[in-house]
Amino acid sequence: MTTEKLYRLGFSKGDIRRGVNCCLRRIARGRYVATGSCEDARHEVIWAALSEEDFEEFGRQGDMRDEIEPLRVLIRTRAERIHSSSGRWRATKGREVFSHLSAALVHGLPIAYSAQTRVEVFRPNVSRKYRHLYVRNREIPSAHRKMLGIYAVTTMERTLIDIARDYDLDMSVPMLDEAIRRRLTTRPRLEAVLDECPESRGDAAVLRALNLTDGRREAPSESIAAVRFFEHGIAGFEPQVEFRDDRGEVIARVDFCHRDAKVIIEIDGLEKYTMDGRNPRESIAAEKTREAALEARGYKVIRLTFGELFRTAPFERILGVLASRLRTG
Repeated sequence: MTTEKLYRLGFSKGDIRRGVNCCLRRIARGRYVATGSCEDARHEVIWAALSEEDFEEFGRQGDMRDEIEPLRVLIRTRAERIHSSSGRWRATKGREVFSHLSAALVHGLPIAYSAQTRVEVFRPNVSRKYRHLYVRNREIPSAHRKMLGIYAVTTMERTLIDIARDYDLDMSVPMLDEAIRRRLTTRPRLEAVLDECPESRGDAAVLRALNLTDGRREAPSESIAAVRFFEHGIAGFEPQVEFRDDRGEVIARVDFCHRDAKVIIEIDGLEKYTMDGRNPRESIAAEKTREAALEARGYKVIRLTFGELFRTAPFERILGVLASRLRTG
């Protein structure tokens, strides 16, 4: 909700300040989100307005990804102001394009964790960082930009390339995996756009990310795990391996399998047990039954939480298990 909208609802500046301490959250200058219903009768008008109009809701994942939602609000706010192009914003229209993680959010690509709190844009002859805005001075050919609704953004391929250039592998590879898996682009198209980029800085990082890309991975957490395997020198894990019974029916599909060492890596998350409306208790029980069947075949199952993907110790343990099983197997 904008400040202007709150004024129209009858709020004063003091009311807004008190609301921020209650059921409103200030995301940026002149932009607020409602965080939950409250018992203050003066704020009922907010909930009435929300129920009558079309508002975009925050996505809730229950983890660090929730930190990304305020960035969505900032991006939308800036796009609306540029699209209306009144006052000082008139000079920005046509010159500015959303880039990097901001463009990725507009394209619907996954961001596994919060790595940026600023809106990222390209604008000719300007390179500055503000509290809520990161402007990069980089030449963008017309073929590398497009309009998606009110958003002027870099194309899918250019967005992925820019992220691979300027962010770590655990940010770029999950996006590349998702784009390839959903057939939003292809490696030849990405390489063609890379050849068209006027600057060559960071090309090695882009190629490294492309070489780690595998569209068989089904979640950002699996892509991050693959990046960690690479960083720790862990080789031999294949993603999404199926196990079948004597009748040829699939009894299990695992996130990663090292066939020679007979080691399985599973990345756990709450969504894994609640997707498709499943009961968490029933899902966990089925998971234990599946794990017992795999262990009966001589496999060791190692489970990693999302948080463990950002620590060194779990991967050192995996290295030790692999060395031991390959030595004795």
